[in-house]
Amino acid sequence: MNQAKLLFVGLGNATLPNTRHNVGMMVIDHIVKHLNLSWTQNRNWKSDTTHTTIMVHSNKEVKEYQVTFLKPRKFMNISGSCVAQAVHDLSITMSNLYVFHDDMQRELGKVSLKESGSANGHNGVKSVIEHLKQKDFKRIRIGIGRPPFDDRSHDIVANFVLSKFNQEEIEQLESLVYPIWTRDQGLELLCDKGQLPKNKTKKKKKKVKIDNDENSLSDYSL
Repeated sequence: MNQAKLLFVGLGNATLPNTRHNVGMMVIDHIVKHLNLSWTQNRNWKSDTTHTTIMVHSNKEVKEYQVTFLKPRKFMNISGSCVAQAVHDLSITMSNLYVFHDDMQRELGKVSLKESGSANGHNGVKSVIEHLKQKDFKRIRIGIGRPPFDDRSHDIVANFVLSKFNQEEIEQLESLVYPIWTRDQGLELLCDKGQLPKNKTKKKKKKVKIDNDENSLSDYSL
């Protein structure tokens, strides 16, 4: 039986629940809840963690993935040390590290996978890069929309990403984002192939976008 270890990280600020900046944590929370897992505090990593085994059956072969879910307890802009310590202790290869985070370049509900590259102005990802001393890890970028009138000044951006989702937006996450990994073997596909499932909406027949664009955002130190 083939075995591999993966680390799924949800970025956010644990003390500011249900805010746009926390959508990475929110997605990880939803997956963990779906799997009936419970969080425990790992003091060495200064994070909340949980573990499970994902079994994938393919071509008469069974693959086993040891998956660790992690939510840093440190603030977003210094959370990279939590991730780096877990990567070191678990001996996670960069190809098996997935960081889930918010993305202002995409509309609410749009999700894409990025293989490597710069932080694009996201200070949580920037902190992870600095502590890992490399950029070659995967990111699951979850759209949160943009501030009104597309104003990118620091105060406007800060207020926007720290604002809470309203009920309509929560429902969009529940219908468009969370099911990506809780239905149709989406989590298994990510573990086994490192891919997101195809977009099955009828109105738009485009696949879920997997890209490596380097368009920069206004830097927000949160």
